[in-house]
Amino acid sequence: VQLSVKAVGINFRDVLNVLGMYPGDPGAPGGDCAGIITAMGADAPAGLVVGQPVFGLAVGSLGTVAQCSSYTVAAMPPCLSYEAASSMPTVFITAQLAMGAVTGVQPGERVLVHAAAGGVGLAALQVLCALGAVPVATAGSPSKRSLLRSLGMQAVVGSRDTQFVGPLACLGGVDVVLNSLTSPGMVGGSLSVLRRGGRFVEIGKRDIWAPAAAAAERPDVAHSLLAVDFLLMRACRVHCSGWRQAWQQASWRQSLWSAMTLLQQQLP
Repeated sequence: VQLSVKAVGINFRDVLNVLGMYPGDPGAPGGDCAGIITAMGADAPAGLVVGQPVFGLAVGSLGTVAQCSSYTVAAMPPCLSYEAASSMPTVFITAQLAMGAVTGVQPGERVLVHAAAGGVGLAALQVLCALGAVPVATAGSPSKRSLLRSLGMQAVVGSRDTQFVGPLACLGGVDVVLNSLTSPGMVGGSLSVLRRGGRFVEIGKRDIWAPAAAAAERPDVAHSLLAVDFLLMRACRVHCSGWRQAWQQASWRQSLWSAMTLLQQQLP
């Protein structure tokens, strides 16, 4: 589809891009966007029409016109402005994929969400609540931890050191870790609180642990790397480890569409 872009969301990838700090080729600036469909291909799925407001993912959308796959956009909920809609795709898709296709979180499982007051973290908390899981949130400042408690999070701990390890160990550990932190000791500490057979998902961009390093630390844990922006830029190539089978069972386009459909269902 071709879009007349009305708003663009800025993600960490875009910041690293303009600073020249992105590991590898970051592609053109812009990914999350909202706008109006101005043209469509013949194979576009039902439910999309020319003139319709949509939101989703389009590489290089930091401009007035963008082109993308019809499977990476969805109808924009009427309650959202273009600006609000453009802030949501990457964070909700990342959260949905991490908690769904990558780790298969089940009701009642305990999930440690680092940097939970950030975009992906807040999205992950909503996805986990919808799945019936039990989130444990970390945040770096008292104000951020207060925000999380105001949203109903009962288990909230700090993310600037490894003091979270003791309380979580007393709780019996966690089943899944969603990590984006690379401070000294944070990855090791997070791996240490995973129960046997747990799942660790890395969504960070810099100074991340290689799967081999994680396996050496905890060979009983499934370690995965997830980068939705890389998936989009490489079209069908999977930038991850440990969940290729899930992607063989459901294409990346279907997963993106499912994630945005879930987002629409969460909104009034």
